[in-house]
Amino acid sequence: MRLRFEQKVLDLLEGAIDIHIHSAPDIYPRILNVMELARHAKEMGMRAILVKNHFAMTGGQAKIASDETDFPVFGGIALNLPVGGLNIHAVDFALKLGIKMVWLPTLHAQKFVQHKSHVAHLAGGIRDDVQGIYLLNNDASLKEELYPIFDLIAERDAILATGHVSVEEAKVAVREAAKRGVKKILVTHPLASFCNYSVKGMKEMLEFGATYLEHTYNDVTRQVSHPIKLEDLYKGIKAIGPKHCIMSTDAGQWLNPVPAQQMGIYIKDMLDFGIAERDIRTMVSGNPAHILGI
Repeated sequence: MRLRFEQKVLDLLEGAIDIHIHSAPDIYPRILNVMELARHAKEMGMRAILVKNHFAMTGGQAKIASDETDFPVFGGIALNLPVGGLNIHAVDFALKLGIKMVWLPTLHAQKFVQHKSHVAHLAGGIRDDVQGIYLLNNDASLKEELYPIFDLIAERDAILATGHVSVEEAKVAVREAAKRGVKKILVTHPLASFCNYSVKGMKEMLEFGATYLEHTYNDVTRQVSHPIKLEDLYKGIKAIGPKHCIMSTDAGQWLNPVPAQQMGIYIKDMLDFGIAERDIRTMVSGNPAHILGI
């Protein structure tokens, strides 16, 4: 599947890394399985992909896809209820299997549960009796079970991502993780309506120890119930600067383009807004490679 884009978009897809893709099988409709995703990315000259599932660790399927396609595919684990929430044993197993990313709670984060209508198609996968996982104690300190998880992430040089927790929780988690020696910290789609960081908030996260802000294209699509404007995505990147940003798709949904195509569309849109090619390459190639350690 060779995608049709102007040459400068194709040139920027060459070597690009998408660190946020949803693959089949899943309880939600996904457009491609991990093997198909890897083959598409390889055909477009991309360098690597990372696949995500809100309810299951993806390290195993990533390893199989890598071996079968001779293309680097990485996995991760989201600390939602099916893996035991803030469960060090799940994290330990996943890291030993080679995952690169540990997301704080996503669909089972308390704030997301309370605002699940913002992504209506995901709401059906959340049981009505779920109260949500909250990271802070009554005195606003971080729950103790997170500290050994941070230690494991630091020891394995993996990535801690903020998932869908509130800004208040993320600030404390990022600050404490950095203190524990976590060197790779990613703020997950801060502009999404259910995260809703201000520019000041994004800058504070960098001051607290975050490495990059991950801006995902899915936030502007009809996949979410409250999509942001494409211009807001551009403004968010410009406000922080490409040095501290990663462009990813958060694609894989059945009604969005296939992820490699979605990345090409994202690149073209940012070029059209006037972002320089070298800056886009930093955000789709250099920064993702750095945080993945490849």
